[in-house]
Amino acid sequence: MIIDTHVHTGVFGKYDMKPEYVIDSMKRYGIDYSLLSPITGVEFQSDHSPLPADWRYNQIIANREAIDFARENDGKIGILAWCRPRLEGFNDEFVRLIDEGGEYIKGLKFHPYHSMLPITDPQNEPYLAFAAERGLPVAVHSSNDEFSQPRFVYEAAKSHPNINFIMVHMGLISDNNEAIELIGSLPNLYGDTTWVKPESGLKLIRKYGANKLLFGTDNPIDGPDTYAHPFYKVYFGKFREWVSHDDYELLMHGNAERIFNL
Repeated sequence: MIIDTHVHTGVFGKYDMKPEYVIDSMKRYGIDYSLLSPITGVEFQSDHSPLPADWRYNQIIANREAIDFARENDGKIGILAWCRPRLEGFNDEFVRLIDEGGEYIKGLKFHPYHSMLPITDPQNEPYLAFAAERGLPVAVHSSNDEFSQPRFVYEAAKSHPNINFIMVHMGLISDNNEAIELIGSLPNLYGDTTWVKPESGLKLIRKYGANKLLFGTDNPIDGPDTYAHPFYKVYFGKFREWVSHDDYELLMHGNAERIFNL
């Protein structure tokens, strides 16, 4: 079994991640289940300029479309609800959305770069309190920009020991070493393999155990054949030779099942 814990749908900027790309690629590459967040939930463009005035999405519309997609593909798709803490914030309507999503809602997703807000910012606290109350894991984009530093995810996880945090990308555009050490230092902090060199994934497993890493890809950010990227070919193939059978099963589905209560 393979569970991809980092999948998107939506059109934004240069990205056109069609829902059919997700389903078709899952079939062709043997992915059994995907955890999806709608990229239409972004708060700012990639250059941090405001979104167009006619941008029709907010966190309710974006997540509701994702929930509808999950219902149409029952048993294949779960949702990590995209949070917009800077321009909208936590409110009763968001709670109703999560209740409406029911069994399809598996966690919350934060993208500090596109919110221009570190996960440690007080504006995120109501979402995190809600996640703790509902037992929802929290996935957080991490990179080397001023808003997405791995240490911010670590600090949030340390401050909220009852929430499982996934440090997505393990520090994108880096050697991943800082992220590996931070992930290894807390029981409720995990990494994912999205654009992470397989050698870094292996380093984390060997140093801190296979229970600390989840398989994720950003599918279909590079189109319907995102899974053909050399990194993911290694995770699908040669990585099996680098770790034990049990550790490989944890990476590819066991940890996701445990953390996201699948």
